[in-house]
Order: sequence, then structure tokens, then C-alpha cells
Amino acid sequence: MKKISFIFAAALATLAVASCDFPNGEVVSNEGSIKLVYADPSMAPSDVDTKVLLTNVGNGQVTEFFARAGQELDFSGMVPGIYDIVASAQYTRGGAVYNCLGTLKNVALKPFVTSNLNLVMDVTKSSPLVFKEVHYNANKYTNPSTGKAVTYLKDTFFEVYNNGEETVYLDGVCIGDPLSISTFSFAHQADKLSHPIKDYIWIGTYVWQVPGTGMQYPLAPGESAVIAASAAEHTLVGAGLINLSYAEFECICQKYIDKGQVDDDAPNMILACTVKESGLANQFGNFVGTAWVLFYPSEGLRKDGEYLESDKANNYGQEVLIADVFDAIDCVKNATTDKKLPTSLDAGKIFCATTGGNQSIVRKVAKTLEDGRKIYQDTNNTTEDFEVVTFPEIRRNGAKRPSWATWGHETAQ
Repeated sequence: MKKISFIFAAALATLAVASCDFPNGEVVSNEGSIKLVYADPSMAPSDVDTKVLLTNVGNGQVTEFFARAGQELDFSGMVPGIYDIVASAQYTRGGAVYNCLGTLKNVALKPFVTSNLNLVMDVTKSSPLVFKEVHYNANKYTNPSTGKAVTYLKDTFFEVYNNGEETVYLDGVCIGDPLSISTFSFAHQADKLSHPIKDYIWIGTYVWQVPGTGMQYPLAPGESAVIAASAAEHTLVGAGLINLSYAEFECICQKYIDKGQVDDDAPNMILACTVKESGLANQFGNFVGTAWVLFYPSEGLRKDGEYLESDKANNYGQEVLIADVFDAIDCVKNATTDKKLPTSLDAGKIFCATTGGNQSIVRKVAKTLEDGRKIYQDTNNTTEDFEVVTFPEIRRNGAKRPSWATWGHETAQ
């Protein structure tokens, strides 16, 4: 989902919505409308439906409707309250898929107050590389000697899928955990950056990077690569755990390498940045309530000790251009937790149970081609694109393994 600097302008269809009666029988009528603002009308998807979701923050009620560019959404009569508004559309042009997203947070619709809102839509180009499945919130098994449940962190994984039409190379591709854009600011560091501060997100704990010489690890359409915390057959440890001996890569910190826990077959990812080394006790850092990004750093990465400090003392970050991001997911702690990522990367959010919930986040299938290859939904909205499932599984839905990955234990699958 590499960012493209288009912003659209259009308006939406009229929607009749509920009114609110006061105790004396008076009907509250909110006057107002929403307009999607496009800077480049030539890029407006005039023949594509735009989904608009209005969520009442107080009671969680969602109003969903569809409209097309060139029409206006009139919300006169909407029940008063605080609303989050998300508009999204997707279209294809010149063989490329574009995602249109816009959000407004905490919009107050008040009785007898006219509210004419402008909603700016960001447009991103879908990337061939997407997160297909992420198991980040750990697992549990029963210790046979004690009979007690044990939380297990080593069988967590990311599965990266080629959702496009051409082979791509994973060499140099990175994963990292971004800081919350609403909590941390790096505005005072603007003079140290080559682009405007708004063009960046900031990694807060670590960056793991795929090794390789540039064309060493190809990924064909329909193939996936599993990046595991530990590429081992975890089923040997306890029932219900996952066999990751078929993982293409693993992420083993030096402390575990010194203990001999690195796999002999799966290449170990490069720990390119340790912004907060204390957070790496479990290879993938923080497990619950963490956003993730998949990116290729066009500007390179800073060395340890060179990270820029945020406005919060002793909190540092590794800058990453939003334009360099292939995919991003906002995994929050619960339904009321604020997002970390900008809406241009992810307009939604998702959450699993607490640590040890034995769940994973799985991307939805959009369509199946004649040859059986799956195309996964990618609208840059995690709420819409993913679902939470119990029992994680690598290469779900028949994803293929890259030809260069030849290792794994027969008992695993």
C-alpha cells in the first residue's frame, strides 16, 4: 500500500437517518452535510461506490451506506452524539489498485446546530506485499508435569503474502512496531529529516530486516513467507502449539543465539535497529496492543545511538517514510483503545484477546482466480480487511511456499 500523493474531491448521496425526540415531544433536527474533498478531480472514482460508516462513539451503533462521487450526503435528522466517520472506496486504473480513505474523529452532532463537514480522502496504491496472517498475542499449553497452563511466546509469526501479479524480492524488507502518532511527536526534529515531518512514522522498539543480496529471496504471486519468532517445531513442546519448522525466516536476538536457539535452516532476520533493546526479551518485543508495518527503507536506517528523541524524554524513534510502507495493521488492546497509525496507512483497527488467547488475525479472501490463487482484500482498513480466528495456521487457504525454502519437519503438516 505504498502512499501516492493524490487527494480527491467529491460529494456523497443523500441519506435519511433517524431523528431524536426530546421528552416534551420536540423532534431534534440536525442540519448539515459531509463532502469528500478531492484535490485532483481527475482521479475521483466516479463510477465506484464509496462506503461511509458513521459510528456513534457513545453506544457503538454503526450506520452504513454507499454513495458515489458527485453526490452529497445530507445527515439532517441524525441522532445527536459524538461520531467517528470513515469513508472508503477502491478502484483499478492502469492495472493498479488504488484505495481511497478518509476519517473524521469525535465529530459532535449537536441539536439545532448546522454542521457542514469536509472529509479529506487520502489515496494509496495497493502493494503486492501484504500481511496475510499475524499471530502476535501468544499461545498456551498445559505443562504435562504440573498440569498448569503455560503462556508460550515463541510460536508467534507474521505471514507475508504476494497479493500481486509479479514476483517481488524480500531482500531488505523490514518489519517494525510504530509509535502512536497521537502520543509521540518528533516535530522538533524536523531539521534533521530530508522530508516534511508529516511524511514519516516512527518505529519505537526494533526493526527486523530480511537478509540477502537483493535478489536472493523471490516471492512469486500466490506465495507466502513466514517470519517466525522461532522457526522450530513447537508442537514438541506442548499440544496446541504451532509447528514453525517450515518458516522461511526467524527473529532470534543475540541473547538467544548465545544459548544456541537459532535454527540451522531458516535464515535469521537481521536485527537492524534496537531503538528500545529492553523490549526485545521475546524477539518480537511487545505482543499485545502493537501496530506493525512492513516496509523497505529507501533512506536507510539509523545505527544504535543515533535515533532521534521524541517530545517524551528518553523515548526515541527510527523514522520511516510513509511512502516506503507496503502494509500496516493497527492491533489495539481492546475496542476503546486509540489507534497508533495514521489513517493513510490503516483507517481501522483490530484486537485479539489478551496474551495467550491462541488467536490470530487473518486477512479476508476477496476472490479466487481460475488457477486457485487467492486475492486478499486490501482496502487499508484493518477493521474491514481482517478477522480474528482461533487456532493460528501458516499458509492458510492454500498459499504456496517459495521454491528456495526446502526445510521443515515431516511431522508438522
